[in-house]
Amino acid sequence: MLTDQSKGIQKLIFERIYQIRDEILSPDPEYRELSLAAAELMDSLLDKLAPEDRELLEEYDSKQLDQTCRQDEILYSRGLMDGIVLCRWIERIGKGEEKSIV
Repeated sequence: MLTDQSKGIQKLIFERIYQIRDEILSPDPEYRELSLAAAELMDSLLDKLAPEDRELLEEYDSKQLDQTCRQDEILYSRGLMDGIVLCRWIERIGKGEEKSIV
């Protein structure tokens, strides 16, 4: 998983994912509404559980978050690679080396 200690392209991807989160996701009204609803549900669940069950739910939530973060990393990395390939094809078409992308 990417961390703030990552180097090279991994560091670029990590920083860009967090930049998108801070500049695009956080201000987005739908994203904020979904986050609030999820937090309210989690609080309701935690209030109803015994302490040992709360720990289990919090551990589950943490693993789900790790999985979502990894998904974001993979999707962003794949999108970046796809964008590079697309840019190369467009450049080749512009130079007359290829007739079309397909």
